[in-house]
Amino acid sequence: MTVSNTDPTIAEPIARRPRPRAPRTFAVARASRLVAAMKMLLPAIALCLVALVVIWPQLLQEAQKYPMRGKPINASDADTLRVANPRFIGVDEKDRPYEIIATSARQESESADAVHLERPQADMITDKGDWVTLTAGQGVWHKRDEVVDLAGGVSVFHEAGHQLVSDTARISLGAGTAESDDATSGQSPGGNVQGEGFRLFDRGARIVFTGRAKAVLYGAGTSG
Repeated sequence: MTVSNTDPTIAEPIARRPRPRAPRTFAVARASRLVAAMKMLLPAIALCLVALVVIWPQLLQEAQKYPMRGKPINASDADTLRVANPRFIGVDEKDRPYEIIATSARQESESADAVHLERPQADMITDKGDWVTLTAGQGVWHKRDEVVDLAGGVSVFHEAGHQLVSDTARISLGAGTAESDDATSGQSPGGNVQGEGFRLFDRGARIVFTGRAKAVLYGAGTSG
């Protein structure tokens, strides 16, 4: 005698129960995604390395061509005021403008009177409107007295073609004068002059050579 279960309420749930999924299926999928990502990432890394190898020598050449300049700042420089490419504008006793420019300016403190200048240049205009400029390697501007002490090779240029060269000079911006007791040489369209010093008055309208002076003047030749 054979007995069989014909009750559908028992057989149906057993037949529709899902089979358990193999655990290795998730691991295989994850490994496939990792391999795909590495296939894209490795060529990009290789390309960056090749570019670095090509560009690196050029970067070294640029670094050697433009090395870092200047020196480290120490504690004493922290209280010093420094300005690059300064420009000072003022007027003299007759309300005539003057200007001082330099590559750099250094002042010990805000209340200090002296301003140390590197490669200063002072520009003035005479009453006739002529342009006069003085240049030097170094200078010290005394703000209260409106005086500039120039050193390191001083050159005076006048718009009319006059030029003076001396080692040092002192400019009085307020009075529009300049002077030097060092050997001075000058040249102009009219000749050359040498002296033991010079005095410049009225912003270059009149220049006097001091000490033993020698002048060589250029004149037009005469017939016969």
